[in-house]
Amino acid sequence: MAIDAAFRAGGIASGLDSNAIIDSLVKIEQAPFNLLKARQDALQMQVSALGDLTSKLTLFRDAAAALKTQGVLALSATTSSTAFSATPVGGGAAGRYAVQVQAVASAAKARSSSFDTSFDPVMGGTLSLSIMGTTYDVAIADGAALTDVAKSINAAGAPVSAVVLNDGTHSYLSLTNRDTGFPLTGAAGDALQITETLTGVQGHPLGLAITATATNARVQVDGLSFDRTSNVITDIVPGMQLTLKSLSPGVEDLVTGYDTTATQANLDKFITAYNDVHKLVHKHLNIALNTDRAKTLGGDSVVRSLQSALSRLTTTSVGGSDVRTLADLGVKTAQDGSLSIDAAKLAAAVARNPGAVDSLFSTGTSGLSDTIISLSDRYTSSTEGLLVARKNGLTKNISTIGDTLLKMDARLATYKQNLIRQFTAMESVVSGLKSIGNFLNAQSAYSTGGNK
Repeated sequence: MAIDAAFRAGGIASGLDSNAIIDSLVKIEQAPFNLLKARQDALQMQVSALGDLTSKLTLFRDAAAALKTQGVLALSATTSSTAFSATPVGGGAAGRYAVQVQAVASAAKARSSSFDTSFDPVMGGTLSLSIMGTTYDVAIADGAALTDVAKSINAAGAPVSAVVLNDGTHSYLSLTNRDTGFPLTGAAGDALQITETLTGVQGHPLGLAITATATNARVQVDGLSFDRTSNVITDIVPGMQLTLKSLSPGVEDLVTGYDTTATQANLDKFITAYNDVHKLVHKHLNIALNTDRAKTLGGDSVVRSLQSALSRLTTTSVGGSDVRTLADLGVKTAQDGSLSIDAAKLAAAVARNPGAVDSLFSTGTSGLSDTIISLSDRYTSSTEGLLVARKNGLTKNISTIGDTLLKMDARLATYKQNLIRQFTAMESVVSGLKSIGNFLNAQSAYSTGGNK
């Protein structure tokens, strides 16, 4: 509360501590203001708690969605090949593949004519670069140094890298496509085409010419050939990223299998996200003694309904296989409601029925992932989420209280100023009366003295 305390010294004439009296009267008048402010602060703490809960529930939703799109099962890859490597990226199934790298992708390159030094002047004009069918025009200032031309090309936004190279005798502008390969439906020349339009008179033309034609990667898997523009390929072997390094001497085996440790790591992310939500809900609904409940979500019906919904997830049944619930995956529920994983039981489920492990989360709209996504949206949707609606309602109340506090603050300021004026007037009257009294006493003393 901002009140101008204009009255600084009191009681000079009356002997009363006017300032203390005024402060006491204002403090009594301010009690309703303090109560309302405390209520506003408590509501703000509730809004913050609802925000935290919404955030944790959204992260839980994301963790569940990831298990649907990427799968719970994690693969391992085994190959003796030095021509390629394989890295699990999610999804896929155990299997054996015959792989042969028949070509690796490379980038198109170009080089200028020779210049004596990197600071030699270049004849001005426009350099047009057609890269994968898109044209980029680069303006070259007349007489610009070779190094400056390289900077202009790099700043043009074209997907190329321009550098100046020196072989010990001469300097050259070297141009390289940042991406390997060329359009699968086009020709190798489509990767990089160069047109120079000269308009200057100073220096020498760049004279850029293609020195390396782009090539596409080709890999054969189980007798089928696949062409790709990059050496990093994720869409041939399901669940695997192939990185091509060199040509294969022949067909080589790639064996993929289920990695129980990595599978548990995938599931751990989901369990952690669940426990984070559960822990927060438990904290807000189980209030410690001597805690100001007005500052918590204790007893909030929306939070209680969320707690019940979370508990039901642990017993939700999906499909008709032998892996129908989280418990079948080895997910254990502790006495406090938190979850953990029995590694041995999870390994047994993966060995027994790996397909059902993924299906538990990914089955149609009845899988756990869609169930959790639906649950989360019911509480966190920006348009009709229960937690969001509760938060918006509290925020509106906070704003209304804020308006009321401003009015009360203004009234308190006026009340204090009135008290200051009243006590100031009283002091003035008392001072005047004392002056009159002093004068009369002086006259009386004078008269008495004169009579002697």
